[in-house]
Amino acid sequence: MLAAMRARAIVAPELAWLALVALAACGSQPRARMYPAGTDKDDGYGDLAQASAHLWIGNGSDAAPFTAHRARRARSAGGYGGDPYGGASYGIPSGDLPIYTGPTFGMPQGGPPAAAAPRYTPTAGLTGAIEGTVTWRGAPPPPLTTACGAIDNPGGHVAANRAVSGVLVYIEHVDVGRTLPGVGRPAGVGGIITKRGCALGPALQILTPLPAELAIHGDATEARLRVTLPGGARPFELQPAGRVVVPAQLGVTRVEADDDSLGPAWVVAANTPYYAFTDERGRFRIDELASGTYDVTFWQPPLVARANGKLVYGPPVVVHRSVRVDPARPAHLDLSLP
Repeated sequence: MLAAMRARAIVAPELAWLALVALAACGSQPRARMYPAGTDKDDGYGDLAQASAHLWIGNGSDAAPFTAHRARRARSAGGYGGDPYGGASYGIPSGDLPIYTGPTFGMPQGGPPAAAAPRYTPTAGLTGAIEGTVTWRGAPPPPLTTACGAIDNPGGHVAANRAVSGVLVYIEHVDVGRTLPGVGRPAGVGGIITKRGCALGPALQILTPLPAELAIHGDATEARLRVTLPGGARPFELQPAGRVVVPAQLGVTRVEADDDSLGPAWVVAANTPYYAFTDERGRFRIDELASGTYDVTFWQPPLVARANGKLVYGPPVVVHRSVRVDPARPAHLDLSLP
């Protein structure tokens, strides 16, 4: 009898303790669900668990444990890695975050080349400017017929008030110029062409500074491309959701379909910090100029027509104008095309 009472005295506290543990468990909040590693909802913990299962030395290889996770997060955010001047139609993707997951052809080893230092004396506080308008005096360019129907002629878009939008205006040579923003490298602009349906776009862009690369991104359908560089033409296969990368060359590059089924695109590669595109009212403005006389170049793609199933190109519009810049007030420069 005495032994049985002692046994009950020992078991009772243990049962009470177990009851408290069960009560705490019932009142606690449920743990958050952990999604499988590699899915779109994976917040990184799955990658961390997988990476902890093996030793990663960190030798600079592309097989770093979190590379795929960073790429997924960047694509879901719609960004290009967070660099300034990135993410726009004229921006340059940076880092190791691909826009598409398709194959890449023509990519040089070692990543994009480092941009060269400015070939002028950078100076802060420059107040000179050039502004003006570009108008069209003849009949508006006819639309271009493609497999998708009629599209705007890549050679120019003329508004009802005869203003010409999308004309490139730039100054190729300066001795004293603006300071360029950027951390560790000069800011770059241009370098991306995207196939969308029956056209390559943007129809015209500037790529600066050099050296740089030109990346051509595909959509859901493949295409055979012809890239005409200043040094000659090269054929490329652009697979669905793929990418073609070629080193840019100083001067004008034209990108088109080998069978002339796509609206073409042009890239003007130059080493200049001074450029602008005319807006829908034909206006442009170039700021932060030192006093002096400048040669201003207006560049517009040639008009494109279709004859016997082939694209026929006229000459590009290249106009040079000299203008004197006074820091006290903007210089005015108007141009009438063609």
